[in-house]
Amino acid sequence: MLTQADVHWIELDSVDSTNDYLSRAYQQGRVSGCAVVLTQAQTAGRGRAGRSWKAVPGASLCFSLGLPVAGYQLPFLPLCVGLAVAEVLERFEVPVQLKWPNDLIVGGQKLGGVLCESFHAGSGATTVIGVGLNVHPVDVPQALSGAGASCLVQWVDASILPSLRELAEACVLSILHQVEAARAQGISALFKQFALRDAWLGLEVVVLEEGKALFSGRAMGIDENGAYLISTSNGLRSVIAGDLSLRVAA
Repeated sequence: MLTQADVHWIELDSVDSTNDYLSRAYQQGRVSGCAVVLTQAQTAGRGRAGRSWKAVPGASLCFSLGLPVAGYQLPFLPLCVGLAVAEVLERFEVPVQLKWPNDLIVGGQKLGGVLCESFHAGSGATTVIGVGLNVHPVDVPQALSGAGASCLVQWVDASILPSLRELAEACVLSILHQVEAARAQGISALFKQFALRDAWLGLEVVVLEEGKALFSGRAMGIDENGAYLISTSNGLRSVIAGDLSLRVAA
């Protein structure tokens, strides 16, 4: 199992995107193994489907963790990462929920997100995990936030929050532990933990493709393949991450 001692840390004042910076570093042979890029500001960060999300200095936790594994070896990695980060925040009694497939929600608003990308570098297959968390109030685009954005200081007294580096270290250690647990125990335990924090479960939702509504129904949770199940008037339908997205019905 990888530990903090195996992680090479890179800290930057500002960067275009932590995922892009770390991906370039692997592809150019500047890093190998397990590495993390942590930044104070991000000028060209992005979320799912390439949506832009900038981070002003000190307002957000922005880091990317690189693992020397192929994405297909960890097919449910976004769920692992979401659970890992949620477990860290729960230590501060933040009532985090997970919005399938890659968002962290609190009080019905977006607190953060996860973006996983895989590629082949000179050192072999690599997966980069980007994590963004709003620490202080931020202006998050509607396309990314949906119902608006929340931040940690709305739920935790700023005086007891750790530094960004300490928070990143806790998240990285939790991610490494969660990935190892998923490998050792199988995905069923992962799915059970996700179900306890599922922000969609039991709600009436609309399934969208590029902003266009396809069908609606009641959210039933994820199946053994990681797809999200929707109970519709025509029966049970599954939604695959990357192809479609969900929104709570008006």
